[in-house]
Amino acid sequence: MNLNIVFCGMGGQGVVVLSDIFCEAALMDGLDVAKAEIHGMAQRGGSIAAHVRIGDKIEEPLIEHGKADIIVGFEMLETARNVPMLKSDGTIILNEKYIPPATVLDGSAKPIETKSLMKTIKEKARKVYGIDAAEIASQLGNPMMANTVLLGALSALEENPVATESLKKAITGRLKEKYIELNLCAFEKGREKARLG
Repeated sequence: MNLNIVFCGMGGQGVVVLSDIFCEAALMDGLDVAKAEIHGMAQRGGSIAAHVRIGDKIEEPLIEHGKADIIVGFEMLETARNVPMLKSDGTIILNEKYIPPATVLDGSAKPIETKSLMKTIKEKARKVYGIDAAEIASQLGNPMMANTVLLGALSALEENPVATESLKKAITGRLKEKYIELNLCAFEKGREKARLG
């Protein structure tokens, strides 16, 4: 079985690191992996998406519109932008955080209502796991661990073929020792949130 995942958010949120960790874990499990990154104009603060395809035989890294099984959204607006990538019966894991674009911050555009963003997201997906990953990470002492919370939620999905232990090994191998314990805790918090649904 092949699985197509789009990780999306803003530059600086850890989209690339998280997708790399997921790919490393999939390789540990003997799965074929292909990955492509799509960056906006600005690396930090701009749109970014990573396409990850895993399975038995993967030849092309880019995912076609309407073919993603899962979207892992680090931010609400970027998740809504990527909704057309999702299959009609796809799943979304969403960090319930809205980051206003620069045009809103400078007053040249109106802010977008988060209710309308959530409606757009929920209309397309079979299942949406809305998680306040930023708040969970803050409670653990480091807001930057929101991406690890999302990885934990992804690990708990039935359609994910990558072993939980492989994901933990990939996290451990990627981080400095002083950050490992807290990140593994964030990972478990994400798993718990997804299991509770």
